[in-house]
Amino acid sequence: MTFSPKKAGKGAAPALEIDRKPLDVIHVRLFETHLLKLTRSLSERFGNPGVTDDRSPCVIDLAAIEDSGKWIDFPALVSLLRNYRLEPAGVVHGNEQQKTQARGAELPVFEPSTVAPERPPSAEPPPPAEEPPAAAPETDEPQETAPTAENDAQSAPIGPMVLRHPVRSGTELYAHGQDMVVMNTVGAGARVVADGSIYIHGTLKGTAAAGAGGLTSARIFCEQFEPEIIAICGTFLDGEQLARHPAWGKRVVVELEGGQLVVHTFD
Repeated sequence: MTFSPKKAGKGAAPALEIDRKPLDVIHVRLFETHLLKLTRSLSERFGNPGVTDDRSPCVIDLAAIEDSGKWIDFPALVSLLRNYRLEPAGVVHGNEQQKTQARGAELPVFEPSTVAPERPPSAEPPPPAEEPPAAAPETDEPQETAPTAENDAQSAPIGPMVLRHPVRSGTELYAHGQDMVVMNTVGAGARVVADGSIYIHGTLKGTAAAGAGGLTSARIFCEQFEPEIIAICGTFLDGEQLARHPAWGKRVVVELEGGQLVVHTFD
């Protein structure tokens, strides 16, 4: 697209000007997606986070992990970067799944700046337009449409993803468009993510992120609560914040109330 600015009338100053000068912004290059590891890296680089409105613009660069297929919790990542005085303006690089996740978190995707050459006008006349097909004769009787198996499948409820074995360190599992039920332990360094709620019938020692698709009513249920990170809709708490919580080691439900995570114990 080429901008052709028009000169203002004689003696009048232009109200604005548009050009394509590149902006000098910080690139946050991700080599990992685990929030706890990212938090430690930012803490080592910037020290303790500070609460301030003075943030530097940045873009999240996914070039190093676009072939990994890793799921990224963009709302939680944006919140984390803001804690360290960085304001994400968008995402650059990444695979199609990661770009879709970024757009779902209302982050624009910036492609590498390339300009396609303009096509010269064709010397040949365009082919004649095809005549539209003749309309079917009208009938007085209404036509019934038989239900299809595809329509039935779309209307049917989706059951939860059920995991019967322990989720071991380094494992990342995502329940797309459904709840997740873990009938065992989620080990330290493991991560379970669901668009719906998460039910862990064992010990949570790793990361659990519910409501990844934006479902604010999603919850995390856990028999023994010892997490590295918990998150709902991008709002998260880490284990260092939770280790002194009265619910540590107990049977809990985690909910999102008023934009904050609340941990309740129950018998």
